Amino acid sequence: MYPLSTPLFKERHLQFSLVILWLVLQSFFIWKYDIRFMGDSQGYITYAQNIAEHFYFAANYQLKYVGYPVFLAILFKLGFGLKGVIICQTIISGFASVALYKTTRQLAGNYVAPVLATLLFIGWYDLQFYNGFILTESLYISLLVFAFYLLVRAESIKQSLWVVPVLLYIALIRPNGFIALVAYFAYLFTIAFTATKSIKYRTALILLVTVVPLAAILVVDQYLLQQFTIVETYEKGKLVFMYDGLLVHSDKPIVMPPEDASPLAKMLLFVKENTAYFLRMSLYRFLLFWGNVKPFYSLLHNAIIVVVLYPLYFFTVKAMATTKRMPLPLSMFVAFLLLQQCFITTVTSEDWNGRFLMSLISFVFMFGAIGISWQIEKWWPKYKPATKAAVPAAP
Repeated sequence: MYPLSTPLFKERHLQFSLVILWLVLQSFFIWKYDIRFMGDSQGYITYAQNIAEHFYFAANYQLKYVGYPVFLAILFKLGFGLKGVIICQTIISGFASVALYKTTRQLAGNYVAPVLATLLFIGWYDLQFYNGFILTESLYISLLVFAFYLLVRAESIKQSLWVVPVLLYIALIRPNGFIALVAYFAYLFTIAFTATKSIKYRTALILLVTVVPLAAILVVDQYLLQQFTIVETYEKGKLVFMYDGLLVHSDKPIVMPPEDASPLAKMLLFVKENTAYFLRMSLYRFLLFWGNVKPFYSLLHNAIIVVVLYPLYFFTVKAMATTKRMPLPLSMFVAFLLLQQCFITTVTSEDWNGRFLMSLISFVFMFGAIGISWQIEKWWPKYKPATKAAVPAAP
């Protein structure tokens, strides 16, 4: 048996195997499925063509996702067609796999975690099949991995600022991309808060931080939620978007808010008038988000989700709780990402393909794999990690 701190050439063999596996799987996806379209695909293409040909940014629904049409427009300008787009998305995802491996390697201090995390990342069909779609998901997932890689590599707050341009672009790719910026504020707050013992300083930090969610709420209400129908999904009782097989019915007539109210006001008024029904719907959506199983998935599909993801949740929390080895600011960044997306899904709607969890599942793969590897070290205590875990940025 090789120790966790296996010689470098042994780890190289495993890395080479992961590269081969990635090439085989991605070649299969491109060969079998080619270019795939869904929902907003044509809207993104049209918007990107207007940018590429006329540098025109229409003030319509796609403007909330403008980062992706810009990405498409650049590729169109370079002479790429749609086939070239999915190949570029696949290559970017491949580089994200490398970043994920290096990130997990640095955090875990052993080779078991990065091998397991990368294997899950490149082999999880529900995640990788987005590379072939003309949708925001592939680029969004890859950039989140790159952003976390930059944070883990940063040895100071100044160095961590390199992640800000990436986070700003992520926020332009899709409306809920703002959660990455909020998570970064949580990262900075944790560093500042733990670096001082002054009650006055900590109180000032807490007061300052309250501005962030207030500003986020204003942006969400007045811009991001416009054109979205949220409370209407409650009226229909639909738990899963685009699926009518899971419905929840209210015990009494549902009271709908005024049509001219803002999205957030509609939500608050709906909760006030239909509290019990809202809580019941939210609970089901919460379970659907984390559970990820769907009645229309095959038995094998659901079984794999349960057997693989559920233990990873446990070890993800365990890794985050191991503050002696896992830097708290990094744990806070990931925790805020996951919890914000969970909250958004809980109060809006779960999607039929589980894409809201898939957009962040790479972090569960990383932290879950790290937690498992550390558990292995406890089972065989004579095997010690070869490298140190990441050090949180200094204020």
